[in-house]
Amino acid sequence: MQGDWPITVAEVRVFLPEAERLKVDGGPRGGLEVLDSSGSKIGYVVRTMPESREITGYSGPTDVLAVFDTQDKGVGVAIRHSYDTPSHVEDVERDFLFMEKWNGRLWSEIAGITDLKAADIYGVSGATRTSEAVAQSITHRLAVAEGKAGMKRSLSPGWRDVMLMGFLGFGCLFAFVKAGSVQRWRWVYSVATILGLGFWMGDLLAQSLMIGWVESRVPWQATPGLVLFVLAAFLLPWFTKQPVYCQFICPHGNLQRWTMKVIPARWKRPLPEDGKWIARWVPAMLLAVVLAVSFLQLDLDLAGIEPFDAYLLKGAGLATILVALIGLAISLFFPMAYCKYGCPTGWLLEFVRRRSGKDHFSDRDWIGLGLLAMAAGLYFSPLEMFLG
Repeated sequence: MQGDWPITVAEVRVFLPEAERLKVDGGPRGGLEVLDSSGSKIGYVVRTMPESREITGYSGPTDVLAVFDTQDKGVGVAIRHSYDTPSHVEDVERDFLFMEKWNGRLWSEIAGITDLKAADIYGVSGATRTSEAVAQSITHRLAVAEGKAGMKRSLSPGWRDVMLMGFLGFGCLFAFVKAGSVQRWRWVYSVATILGLGFWMGDLLAQSLMIGWVESRVPWQATPGLVLFVLAAFLLPWFTKQPVYCQFICPHGNLQRWTMKVIPARWKRPLPEDGKWIARWVPAMLLAVVLAVSFLQLDLDLAGIEPFDAYLLKGAGLATILVALIGLAISLFFPMAYCKYGCPTGWLLEFVRRRSGKDHFSDRDWIGLGLLAMAAGLYFSPLEMFLG
């Protein structure tokens, strides 16, 4: 019944200090009774997994602990484990207003919630999808225990999905329509991607996002627009030979183009050939880190190896902010340096881009084979047993 990561007494004591023992409840609720030192029941506790596994946030599901007193009133919730972006999860955990919204509410009341806003439960700024997934996981888990359908997400595109399709559509317009009457508006679109897609929405392609999807599931129902957006970013370079996302849509790429205008052209320098050769290995080495973190389940937030989470100002970690600022600073003197020599996500998009003319086996293909061999080695290797 408990499955992986069973609930411990220590977790429950945070909310019920007198807890001494947990007793399995064989009833339909499928949780644990909380007993004190005398064996008296002082509360009840459940976890949202596996019943709420299909409810995902930005990049994966979250296992939440929900604790109740003997009157079935909530006394606290806590995030136990999450496949979502770690920095977003931390933002949710630190938002006490959100985490304490469940306190004092009856089990039946929470199980009956079908509209979070109507229940006065709002997402955490900078981690909206993650916090909404946490809330829906709790309500769904309790509803299932009551024999109700629960709060499973249906495919219902929202304004974010519409906005993403809009950014994608205009990106394709500027990529494939070369007429001057269209291209003269590209600067407006460039600014819009930085402010809108970047700082406002924060929906940028990143390794942390894609690895989260691979490890859990692709959230078709939760974020259909984002899934189509990512899919298009990979398919367009293959079918059209045009790097639409990197060249036209990516907020960080567009911001680098604007920083290029800050200092005079005479101050800029081309990267030496030896430096180029070394720099080209940076994305491959970062992808190797991504594979190691994913297969070996290492405690490293992949959002910190790229600059994209820095656009979520409230929830951005120090590492991603430094990567963003350093990349922009270098781009002042070496134009588009991060895009060319530092971006693992950009490297993947370039890897799938179909070339014109006669294709030949290049260094990039050898690197790709090397990464594939590394992934196979990590998958079949017992190394994680020794690390654990």
